[in-house]
Amino acid sequence: MKDQNSIKRFHRPLRIIAVLILLAALLLWYVYMMSRPYDRTRTTYADFVVEEGDDLSSVAEHLDEQKFIKKASNFEMLGRLTFKGSFKPGTYYLSPSMNSMMIMHTLQSGLTTSKGFNVPAGYTVAQLAKALGRDGLADEEAFLKAAASPDLAQLDVLGENKEGLKGADLIEGFLLPGEYALSTDADESMMIIMMLDAFSNFYNEDCKARADELGITTRQLLVMASMIEKETSVDKERARISGVIHNRINMELTAIDELPVKPLCSPSQASIKAALYPEEHEYTYYVLNSSLDGTHKFTDDEEEYKKWLEEYENAVKEADDESAETEDGSAEESEGESE
Repeated sequence: MKDQNSIKRFHRPLRIIAVLILLAALLLWYVYMMSRPYDRTRTTYADFVVEEGDDLSSVAEHLDEQKFIKKASNFEMLGRLTFKGSFKPGTYYLSPSMNSMMIMHTLQSGLTTSKGFNVPAGYTVAQLAKALGRDGLADEEAFLKAAASPDLAQLDVLGENKEGLKGADLIEGFLLPGEYALSTDADESMMIIMMLDAFSNFYNEDCKARADELGITTRQLLVMASMIEKETSVDKERARISGVIHNRINMELTAIDELPVKPLCSPSQASIKAALYPEEHEYTYYVLNSSLDGTHKFTDDEEEYKKWLEEYENAVKEADDESAETEDGSAEESEGESE
């Protein structure tokens, strides 16, 4: 009898622990479901403004209206559960491919970190200037003026300017994303030099030798890396997409001269490495998956590519139609309540 009581006393805390683990798992699953992106396949960025005095509820409504999130009530609930309901006023660059937790973090922290400031991957020089100005880290106009300084053309890190780029276009893509310590006496020119130095340290002689082996310049490499950055947020696909770009050039399906003359943004280190070391395969096409989960399908058959592209476009149209129906239903419900 004593042994049975001991077993019961032993099992009781185990059951409590099991219940707590189950509740924690359910909570994590709930947070994950509420945090899902509006559309992981739409990797373009657009302005989002947080006004002075905007609270969690108003920010959630505006994000919903501008189609950055699936549902305002879910975002608001997530903010309350994670105690992330206070946001910094300013203009932010958001994408429907970002999950709600990423959006909250962006609206809370801006570019400021405990050590200085953070340069996000995917920003252009102009976007970075505006964001630094918003967070009080630099003067936007002074930053753009410093970025367009003709003195920068003398820096070895930028290589040759065969494209004849002028102004800030010359350093587009070279401002390496990452965290930077900010000296109290640093002006806008010093900030740019600091970011270019960081790129120079990262893009070392081995990287240059690899680019030479591929037969491309540093700027062409950054163009490819920026294309990869814009095409996918799925890390494991970066090298595969790079392989498609390189294959198309090697097979003359796409001429090197047909690439953009300057990088589309500042690519991450991961995208730069992917551009330098593409996955070896025979794919020459890729298209976003019709499941709209942000992943891609790859093929070397043009007809298959066209078929998949049509499937993806149909899936996007269906998703847009469903979203429009939901919005119409919500609007009618609101009108009914107001009457």
